[in-house]
Formats: sequence, C-alpha cells, structure tokens
Amino acid sequence: MNSTAAALHLTEVPIRSVDDEATVPYADFAIGAFADLVEMSRELSRTGDWVVRTPFGLFVHGYDQARTILREPAWISMLAGVAMLDGSGERDGGRSTVNFNAFMARARRDGSPAASDDAMRARPNVLALEGSDHRRLRRLFGRAFTPAAADRLRPFMAAHAARLIDPLVSAGGGEIVSALCDPYPVPVICRLLGVTDDDWSQFGRWAETIFGLFDGDAEAVLERLGDIAVAQAELGAYVVDLISQRRREPADDLLTELISVSDEGDSLSADELIGMVEALLIAGTDTTRNQLGATLAVLADRPRQYAALRADPDRIPAYVEESLRYIGAVRTAMRIATDDIVVDGLLFPAGTVVMIGLHAASLSGGCPEHAVAASEARSDIAPADADPYEFDPSIPREHPHLAFGSGAHHCLGAFLARAELQEALRAFVDRVERFEVSEPVMWKPLSMGIWGPERMQLQLNAPPSESYIEAGTLPAADSQVRGGVSPERDSFLASVAPLRQAIHASVPELIDRPRFPPLRRLVVTAARIGWATYAGRLLDRRLDADQRRERIYRRLRIAATKLGPAYIKLAQLIAAGEGVFPDALVAECRMCRDRVPAERWPAIRKLVTDELGPLDDRFSRFETEPTAAASIAQVHEAWLTDGTRVMVKVQRPRIRRRVERDLAVLAWIAPKLVGRIPITALANPPALVELFAETITEELDFRVEVANLFEVDHSLRATTSGRWELPSVMLDGVTERVIVMSPVGGRPLSELRPNDLSDGDAAAIFRQMNDALLHGACMSGVFHGDFHAGNVFVDTEAISPGEPPVIGLVDFGITGRLEGPKRVAFLRYVVGLLTGDLQSQVAGMIDLGAFGPGSSPERVIADLRLDRPAFDPLELTEDEFTAEFRALISGLLANGARIPKELMLFIKNFAYLCSVTGELEPDMEVLAQFERIASSFFARNGVRMATEIGFSPAPDDVDEKIIRQAMGISPRHERVTWRLIRGRRENLKARVGNKS
Repeated sequence: MNSTAAALHLTEVPIRSVDDEATVPYADFAIGAFADLVEMSRELSRTGDWVVRTPFGLFVHGYDQARTILREPAWISMLAGVAMLDGSGERDGGRSTVNFNAFMARARRDGSPAASDDAMRARPNVLALEGSDHRRLRRLFGRAFTPAAADRLRPFMAAHAARLIDPLVSAGGGEIVSALCDPYPVPVICRLLGVTDDDWSQFGRWAETIFGLFDGDAEAVLERLGDIAVAQAELGAYVVDLISQRRREPADDLLTELISVSDEGDSLSADELIGMVEALLIAGTDTTRNQLGATLAVLADRPRQYAALRADPDRIPAYVEESLRYIGAVRTAMRIATDDIVVDGLLFPAGTVVMIGLHAASLSGGCPEHAVAASEARSDIAPADADPYEFDPSIPREHPHLAFGSGAHHCLGAFLARAELQEALRAFVDRVERFEVSEPVMWKPLSMGIWGPERMQLQLNAPPSESYIEAGTLPAADSQVRGGVSPERDSFLASVAPLRQAIHASVPELIDRPRFPPLRRLVVTAARIGWATYAGRLLDRRLDADQRRERIYRRLRIAATKLGPAYIKLAQLIAAGEGVFPDALVAECRMCRDRVPAERWPAIRKLVTDELGPLDDRFSRFETEPTAAASIAQVHEAWLTDGTRVMVKVQRPRIRRRVERDLAVLAWIAPKLVGRIPITALANPPALVELFAETITEELDFRVEVANLFEVDHSLRATTSGRWELPSVMLDGVTERVIVMSPVGGRPLSELRPNDLSDGDAAAIFRQMNDALLHGACMSGVFHGDFHAGNVFVDTEAISPGEPPVIGLVDFGITGRLEGPKRVAFLRYVVGLLTGDLQSQVAGMIDLGAFGPGSSPERVIADLRLDRPAFDPLELTEDEFTAEFRALISGLLANGARIPKELMLFIKNFAYLCSVTGELEPDMEVLAQFERIASSFFARNGVRMATEIGFSPAPDDVDEKIIRQAMGISPRHERVTWRLIRGRRENLKARVGNKS
C-alpha cells in the first residue's frame, strides 16, 4: 500500500474504498454551454464532497485532492499508462511485459503503406513516461524550455500576431478563430524548432490530424486511425530529415539545442527527439489556439474589463492567468493508481482510473474554508466573499490554477504558452479599441478533451450595435443544470447498503438444512409436484412422448402457481432459460411472468394504505385491476393528485413467511438430489438453493430493488451507444413493500416481429444490449439480471433512421453484482473468451467460483480438453459424441464445477438476447456483430483492462476464427447466422437428451 495509506492506517479513521457501495456520490450533468459548466462546478463545491462518480468514471473536483493526486508519483498519467503497456516505457522496478496495442493494430491494418509499424508505435516523450524515464527526459528537455528561451521568441510572436490581426482591423472585423486563433500557434512552434516558413501549413495539418487520436468518441477515433497513422509517419520522416540537417548545419533553434544537450554523457536519441516534436505539436497547438479564442470570448462579454485592460496593458499577464483559471481550454486530466492509495480518507485500489477536474478545481480554489482562513491571514488575496465562479483579474487568488497541471507532469511548455497568449493579447489590445460579437458564437462540444470556440465573428473598432450578443462565457444567474447531483438519491443508496448486507448475512440461516422440514408444507409441495409429474402415467398414456411432456409441463406450471411465490419464481427463472431448458417447458413457464392470479383488491388496498397512508391523500385515481401480476408483486396503474400517471408495484401480502417456509423445504430436499442427475454437477442443488435464496430475499425488499435501479442506471449512462428509458422513482413513494414510479413505454422486445423494425434495427438492439451487459458486468460491476419479455421494451415509434433504438427496462429485483475481485475475475473470463486466451478464461472462472478449491487452469483445460483447435461437436460420430459427453461430465465432476450466480445471470441474459434477435433477423451475420461489439468494448476500456488484469486486448485481437472457436463452429460453415445456430442447438439438445 502507498505510504499515504500507511500513514492513515496509524490513525483510527476508518478507511472506505471508492468501490464500496454508496461511498462516492453520483453526479450526471447535462452540460450544454459554458454557463452550465460553471454552475456544475459551483453545485459540486456545495455538496461538501470532493469526488463524485459520473457516467465517465470517478471525477475529482476538490482543489486540495486534485493537487495531491497530480503531485503523487503513485498516480501515473493515462498517456504514461498507455506507453508502459506498449512496452516503450519502464517502471522504476523494470520494464512492463504488458502488450498494449488497442488502437495501433487497427491503424496498421487500415492505414496506407506509409503507416509502418515504426511510425505507429508510441514513442517516448515526457507526456507518456513516468518514474526515472520521465525524470531523465524532463531534465534534458528542461534545459531548452526555460523562461529565457520563451522570451527570445516574443518578438516573433508579437510580429506574427500583428500580421494576423491587421487584416481583421482593416476589414472592421471577421471570423477570429480561422483568422487568428487557428493559424497563430503552429508557426511559433515551427520557429521554435527551426522549421522553415514554407512548411507551416503542413505542420498544422499534421497537428490537426494526430490530435484526433484523443477524441472522446472511440468509434470516431477508430474510423480516423488510418489518417492518423499516415500523418504520424509523415511527421516522423520530416523530423528525421530535419535532425540530419541540424547535425550537419546547427542553427539557433530548439532542435539544435536538444541535439547538443547532454547531462553527464546522457543525450537524446533520434526517437526521443521525434517523440518530443510530436508531444510539442499535440500539447502546444490545440491548447493555445483554444485558450486564445476563449480569452477573447471572455473579454467580449466584459467590455468594462477590456477597457480597463487597454488603460493598463501591464495587466495582461494577470488577465491571461485569470483566463486560464476561469475558462481553461484543458478541463481534465486522467490518472491511474499504480498501488492502493488513500487520499483524504478514501481508498483508491490499484488500477483505479480517475478524471481530475482541472477546471472545476481551479474555480473552487479548494474548500470554502480556504478563502475564509486565508483572507484572515493575508490581505493580498481574494476576500472571503469573492465569487470564484466569476472572471475577475483584479483579485489575487490564493491558490494557483491547475490549467497546466501540477507535480511531475506540470506542463513543460508553460512558459512558452504564457508568452504566446500574452503577446497575442497584447497585439490585439494595441490595435482594437473595442469589439463585440456580431453573431452567436459556435463552441466546440464540451465533450472534447480540449475546448474553445469553433467559430466567433467579431466586430472591431465600431460603435456599439443596438442588439448585444453574448459570447457565451457569462455564468448566468438563472442557469439550471439538468441532472447534476442528487443528495436524496445518494442518501437513499447509503441507507440501502446496510440493508443489503443484512439480507446477505441472513441467507445462510435461511438455507441451513433443518433436521426436520416444515412437515405440512413438505407434504403439500410433494403432493402437488408428485401429481403433476406422475399423473400422466394414468391420464396421458394414450398420447405420444412429446404430448405427454407438454402435459407434464403444464401441470408443473399450475402446481407452481398454486404453491406460491417461491415456486412461481423458480418457474420464471426456467422461463428465462431458453436454450438451456426444453422449449415446451420454457413456453409454459413464461405464463408465470405476468399472468399469475392476482391478489384481491381489498388486501392490496390495505397494504398500500399501511405503507403510504390513505390513498386519497396521494392518488386521484387507483386502478383496482393490476396490469401485471407475478410471483412477488403485482403492478397497478394510478394517477397522482397532480394528474401524473404512475405505476405502483405492490408486494403480495404475507409473502415473506411463505418464502421462508419454501426455502426450508428446498434446503432439506436439495442435498438428497446431489449426484442423482449427472448434469446437475454444473449447478449443484444446494448451491442452486443458495443462489435462489440470495435472489428472492433481495426481491422481498423493494428498497433494494430501487437501489439496484439507480446503480444500473449509472452503468447504462456510462455506455457510449444507445438510448435507454428506465422508470423514474418517487422516493417518497418507496417502502419495503411498495414502489411508485413512472411508466416505461414501448412494446415487449420478444413480441416484436421482423416487419416492426427497419433494416439494421435488430442488429442495433442486439449490439446496444450486449454492450450494456458487457460494460455492466465487467466495468461497472452491476447489470440487470433478468432480461425477459416482461422486463425489456422497445419503443419502435421512437426509432428514426440513423438513430439508436429506445430500449426500456423494468423490474430490477434480480441484479447481477460483481464487486472487487469478482468483477476483475469476470473481466478476465470475458476477455479470455473473446480473445481465445484459454488460460485467462479459465483462471477467471476459477476465481469466480465455477470450479472447486485447488483447481488450476492447466488441470481444467486438460480435463475438459479445451485446447483442441477448431473443435466442432456436431462433426463427431454418435460414438465419438457419446465418449465426448461422458468425458465432459467426468471432467466437470472432477473439478467440482458449478455455475456461480453472476455467471448464470449473464449467460441467461445473453441467451435471451440471442434467441430474440434470432427471431427478428434469422439471417443476420452473427460473427460480424460479435466482432463489432468486442472491438468497441476493448477500444473504449483498453487502458483500464490492462491496469486491472495485466494485459489489454486490441480491437484486432478479436477475429472470426476466435469467435468460431468459442462457439464451436468449424470453418466449413462460411456464413454463421442465427438460423444456423438455432439448428445446431436443436441438434445438440437432441444428442444430449439421448445421452442423458
């Protein structure tokens, strides 16, 4: 553990992990403009928390904590993480053996011949190294990036800015971004490096293209990788030639100085020089042009402050610093924890990725008490009542802004950037007496990593116009940020965490095999199940085998309905097992989802009144007949007194006692079934009872279900594709036995027919839901665990060409939860499955508990013979298949195989999606869909995967051969469609049935 953590362990302060349930509050802001961004920062500072969980991960907005993380060596930069994983960097303890190539492999495949392996590998630079490697390069580069070196370029900066501004002044205005901001920084960097004026435009094009690598949209990056590879290759070749020239003919420029610089015999290699030029272009171009545009926009909105600046140009440095603080172009920085680290009482486990809010932290300047304490101690800083969310260069700030970062990765070119901004602003102030925006400013999306105006039309040195147009930098007093933080929701989640723990702690007692079962309940259960199973010998003897089975399944479903909630729930679980259980049994059990006999209205009315108070106080209308009735609850439509339509989920009366009795019966029976049916080695009857108890006991407390809903909602918001609709819950209408919530529109997914959807919609739904399932299980650690017809809806009327479908989810009683090591184990299993890495796949399953104690990946692989290439069980003869089936059962038994709850829920959901999609589009190219889902998942989460499981797959690591092998389909099937898979499944079921 990091030393910070060790020091805190000496105290008695309890250490909470950011992974613990409800430890970190959740925030999700709908940011549409800069005013929203300022209001978001202001609202976050009011919460008293310094870190929040967002759809994009953990966001640190507290000034002190942000600065601590930036300065702590155990937190490494995201770029450094990428470089280490690529093998181009070293940790202090030695070179990393991890292979990180997520984007580069795709670029090599899609790029032109110019995009060679050498061009596309990550070169060492100060942005992408840590430890001794970073210190070495920074020491060598630092000799050239001094204030004196920046000052030597000031005359050129001033003259260059004047050349760009003068035509605008002569014309009385113009579009300032394309005329001044965009063309300004690249020539400065070129002059710094010694690049001739003729090549400025070429450098600008390379900078623009290469910077596309850092777009927040992973899919967009993948599409542009070919162009990025070409630009990087061309830039590398240019710099190699320039280095050769400077070695022959030294000049008064940065490159010559860097070539000659040495420290105790250490000098820079050609590769390091190329990396430095790339880093300078990436870090020094887009930042400066956006910051310059943002600064001018701020002053356009504040004519009085601009007039004050013209009256006192010596204040230009202060204005630039305040602009960097107030509207910094770089708003965030990513850091990865390389160890378990404690920051201000919170534990960040190794591998945790955080987003540091450079802008939000700079605005707040730390906790509110900082300003109070500092203003009492010093008179030269901002008074305690100064508003840090306003632009005011006249107020000295207590804390330096974080626009250039802090610590080891504090911007090496900060002196150069300050000089550029100051000289450009000075040239503008000298020539422009007054200016204003002449049409609405077009800003870049706030989702971009570096932000600023994209188009800004200015009117220069003209009388004020009659209609004033804002540039968009004022913190509007009435700014209402949609979403944001929800203290009520966070408090609710915190209150449910101990409830969930208590429920889990109660399960062992509930399933502890009693010496004597509840005799009366056992007799009733045995009688109903026995009649359903054996009555057919008398009643159905004239029917054929299939008809007899259908009759048995119908009687079993009726018996479950009469036995009550626990057995109805078992039938519902079977109903979701299409492909696992016989189709006729699944079809029969589906009727237990929402067509179970409802409770009588008087009992429901009494329960709702007991939980919420008199109905008339809350509802203007309450339907007495339920819209759906299932094992645990039934749902009624109602209207609040303000006319809002809601759905009210009501638990069946006296259900808890009935469930506890049924669990006692099942716990007594389960051990007697062990070994009776060989295939149950996969499930283990007592383990199934435990799984069932965990699931149904959580469902008995609706407060836990609402907490599940909130957490699944958080996970879905973090996915990059698709639109979702989940119920909005009225928290004052949530109790242990009642939920009041909004309805969800659409039609059940499994009731859709092919003609209900446009071309490509079925594939889009399949990708969206699998993307959410993968992200939830592997990255968020929580996913909806019960996809079926009554829980998944699609709003077909909301689907427009080019738009993703709107998918609605309800009923969050069954939710898959993977916390800490279990989530990492599941991630290892999934990555191993999708990349053909058997060792990782089996190791993940062992850590999940799918195999018994002492199992090893090598033994499991050998016993189950998993390492055979291109194995297709349907190409075996009957005798071979029989031997294979027996060997499989024997290997599973030998390794103590069972299906963990989370794996069962994941597979069940996946099987449902495959079945429904196969009905909607039987001839869909399945392999292409799987490859697209997996490649996108790896591209978005590569760095985090590498920090958590030790390696990171690339998009190209998923190909048709690997997916075929995972599915057991030989290459002789050229097209793999759902029609083919369904036929193979039926064939396998028939063969397994015969052998069983």
